[in-house]
Amino acid sequence: MKTLRNITRFTYEFTSFQGWRVTLCRNQMHFTRYFSDKQYGGEEESLAAALATRDKVLAALRRHPNNPQQAFAECREEEQSGLYPKGLRPRKGSAA
Repeated sequence: MKTLRNITRFTYEFTSFQGWRVTLCRNQMHFTRYFSDKQYGGEEESLAAALATRDKVLAALRRHPNNPQQAFAECREEEQSGLYPKGLRPRKGSAA
């Protein structure tokens, strides 16, 4: 099994969220994403998505070792671009 560094499992008895959280911090800048078991179809699938995201963020940090803000921004843009079908993206500056 791959190491789960920077990945935490969340299972709460009294809430509906169960899943994984990816958190990375560089130079007091944070990148955090949650991966719900419901959204990804189960614990193993959400873990796989969390691992893939963590690896992408770490790769971006290696490309930009002195600029974590740019690395985190790249990863956020990549995630946002895959969320909406073409033509249905919210306008910049709108609350989505």
